[in-house]
Amino acid sequence: MPIHYTIISGSIRQNRNSHRVSLHLLERINQQPNSQATIIDLAEANLPIMTDLWDKHPQHTEAFSKLAATLQNSDAFIWVSPEYNGSYTPALKNFIDHFPINAFHKKPIGVVSVSTGSMGGIRGALNMQQLALAVQGYALPQLLLVPQVTAKFDTTGTVVDENFNKQLNLFVNELVWLSEAVKAKVISSQ
Repeated sequence: MPIHYTIISGSIRQNRNSHRVSLHLLERINQQPNSQATIIDLAEANLPIMTDLWDKHPQHTEAFSKLAATLQNSDAFIWVSPEYNGSYTPALKNFIDHFPINAFHKKPIGVVSVSTGSMGGIRGALNMQQLALAVQGYALPQLLLVPQVTAKFDTTGTVVDENFNKQLNLFVNELVWLSEAVKAKVISSQ
């Protein structure tokens, strides 16, 4: 039974660099045995500002229902965001707040923070881990920090700095391990 991962690409800006990492993780996760990944691209989701949960929102649409179904059917998540002023994007927070906690409850959540600077967005990643805990997910302790993202990935998501594969492998291996452990527990308790 495959593990379904949903990668949430959290930037909606034009020429966003973090989406490069989302594209790469999609390919890398799909190469793992018994793994299927999809991307929710927040630039395409075009969500309004959250004024109520998705099913009560005045602009409730079929697109909301599809997003909710994707979240419910996901076994694990990867949240990808550039660091904005020491945190993650408002678009990512807005997206997560649109859906009830049970969308993320007891599901592994790996966080990826991206920056063009040398720190890799550590403050944004730590804030995303706190958010994962707040929605009752299992925050993966292993962070994926991507400093100087334009020197690590090209615009299609291909790794151009082969030395960065060590960090990518560590992150993916840890997330897959945790996701398999949680999925096995879910199956055994049914």
